Amino acid sequence: MMLLNDFYQITDRDSQAFRIRLNPTHEIYRAHFPGQPITPGVCQIQLVTELLSLLLDAEATLTDIKNVKYLSVIRPEETPQLTVRFTKFVCEENICRTVAVLEEDGCVFSKMSLTCHVVRRHTDL
Repeated sequence: MMLLNDFYQITDRDSQAFRIRLNPTHEIYRAHFPGQPITPGVCQIQLVTELLSLLLDAEATLTDIKNVKYLSVIRPEETPQLTVRFTKFVCEENICRTVAVLEEDGCVFSKMSLTCHVVRRHTDL
């Protein structure tokens, strides 16, 4: 399930980072948790995978999670904007290993080390 343009939107990007805006009215937040919504860890991993696909201009499929640290709760009403920064890339053939950090105003919310299978898009078809 793609979360882009529904759960979050991209507001800016550079070569290794994206600025995103969370949608605090998304139905996920009604269940997680009613009256005190927080951004689920699985959604954080999914949006990082989606942003990695955009960064690489390729289809990235998550194959392994080496390490995920949730350091602070992301409350969409208090912190609707985040920076997702890719701090490390090792891409060989069709495998990409990366470290991503979700942060805002000096607060690191989560860090994750992911491995993805990458399929390059064919733009010359």
